[in-house]
Amino acid sequence: MQYRQIGTSGLNASVLSLGSYQTYSRMEYRDIVNLVRRAADLGINLFDVAHYRTAPHTEVVLARALRDAGLKRNQIMIMDKVWWYDGDDPTLEKQLDELLFRLDTDYLDVVMCYGMRPGRDDPAQTARLNAGFVTSGRARAWGGLNWSAKDLRIAYDTCKAEGLPTPQIVQLKYNIARRHIVESPEYTALRAETGISIHASDSLEGGILAGNLVRERVLGRDPGNVREDIIALVPRLAEVARRFDCTMAQMAIVFCLSNPQTASLLFGASRIGQLEDNIGAVAVLEKHGPAIREALADFGVAGHEFDLPPNHATPLTTA
Repeated sequence: MQYRQIGTSGLNASVLSLGSYQTYSRMEYRDIVNLVRRAADLGINLFDVAHYRTAPHTEVVLARALRDAGLKRNQIMIMDKVWWYDGDDPTLEKQLDELLFRLDTDYLDVVMCYGMRPGRDDPAQTARLNAGFVTSGRARAWGGLNWSAKDLRIAYDTCKAEGLPTPQIVQLKYNIARRHIVESPEYTALRAETGISIHASDSLEGGILAGNLVRERVLGRDPGNVREDIIALVPRLAEVARRFDCTMAQMAIVFCLSNPQTASLLFGASRIGQLEDNIGAVAVLEKHGPAIREALADFGVAGHEFDLPPNHATPLTTA
């Protein structure tokens, strides 16, 4: 495993982080414990979780699985999320308190805040609130999820001017095909000037870039409606992977990690074999990283759009 610093925070994360979106709700609990334990044994120290509307107890499951896997709180890092709700209730602070309760912990290593709702939210005030979570000791660092480069710049400048903890990381959809937002001049310059890291998500496009075209689960959203264009790339991508004697999943991971501004890449796994194959990408990165990135230079698709915040106010139950 390799480790990289999250922004300028001093927190060192494994270059691969284990997520939980649409995963633990499909698994037997013993298998979750075994998966988490194996991930830690292979060097993963960053676990990403959230209060998903379709699986609201994911945080509780992860907290118990970490404990039952024999992992101490100081051995791992937990990343969790807050976001603006329609009507602004519950507040970001209340959400943080509730997720800490569900995780049975006093603090997050990284609290991530979803991006601004267009025309409604103030990035400067949102930055102050999230910075306050760090100064209060309830988080060690904070970052953004699907923030525009413009809003993230406002957040960083606000915190810098007011002596507050600055954002350290931004989670964005980033993969072989969806690359132009992360690699845009605006975002590249912002990261170079501030030290903010990338947390790459959707890097396998729900398994499509690993060559899995049979839909086993609900996939993440498709901003720009480009998923069919991404599927069309699969035969050519398979040829490139064969050239480097690696799996398609490993190649997709290497593409993102070969960008030095990527601190960690987020993936989900429901089988230990899948986990081990993905972690094998680290060895491929060390051997072929620059060459794979060059071979994939023309695989980006046009039309990928910025992922706007979902409506998290949807009730979990109906009346």
